[in-house]
Formats: sequence, structure tokens, C-alpha cells
Amino acid sequence: MMKPRIRRGLICIVMGMTLAGCSGNKEDEMQMQMHAAANSSMSPIKVELSWTPEQVNAGTAVSFKAVVTQDGEPVDDAREVMFEVNEAADKTQKVEIKGESAGEGAYVGEHTFEEAGEFSVTSHVTARTQHSMPSKKLVVAP
Repeated sequence: MMKPRIRRGLICIVMGMTLAGCSGNKEDEMQMQMHAAANSSMSPIKVELSWTPEQVNAGTAVSFKAVVTQDGEPVDDAREVMFEVNEAADKTQKVEIKGESAGEGAYVGEHTFEEAGEFSVTSHVTARTQHSMPSKKLVVAP
């Protein structure tokens, strides 16, 4: 039978080796993130929010578009693009529409407004370690 002191020593060695193995992966991941951040431009991303048709009527499909650029170049590698639509009268009523890449830095999503009213449209764009959320007012006619 092993002495308790030797057993504790062996347990400590095994635990130390296990922890050392786990922490190596975190350092590699952190170095990769730092390298990616160093290679990305520090200039801000710009997002132009629009929709078609410009004059929206209730019951008509609306195509939302966010054009994302950085240093005048299209950003095709956005991590997330989402359009948030809130009723002006009741901010708790909201719809989230996922933006899909359409190429050349453009991301699109579609929604149909069933009722007339005033809405706030915000595009949430996360790209190249940055986040941008431009908003615009949208009026839906009856």
C-alpha cells in the first residue's frame, strides 16, 4: 500500500500535468485572435441601411439591405448581420431578421408588415472586431 504522502504527491503531479495541457490550447487561441486583430484595419466599419420599396405599404414584402464597407472596400466576412424592427408606439414589439450575404459587402433580409404604422429599423453588424448599429425610421402606409 502506498503511503498517503506519496499518493498525494502523485495526484498533484497528475493534476498539474492535466492543467498544463488544457492551458496550452487557450494560449494558442488567444494568440490567433491577437494576430487576426493586428492584421485587421483599425478604421471603423461603415454600414449603409436601406430597404426596397422605399414607400412601404401594409401587406407588401420589404427587402432590407445593409452595405458594409471598411476603408472604402466591401466587407464580405461579417460575423453577424441582423435587422431589428421595433414598433414606434410599443418598443417591446420587435422582429429580428437575419441578414444573408448577397456579395460585394451587401447583406439582405426580408419581412412583410401586416399593419400600417411607424417603425424603427436597426441593423446590427458585427465584423472585424467591431459592431455598428445604424437606425432609420420606417413608415408603413395602410
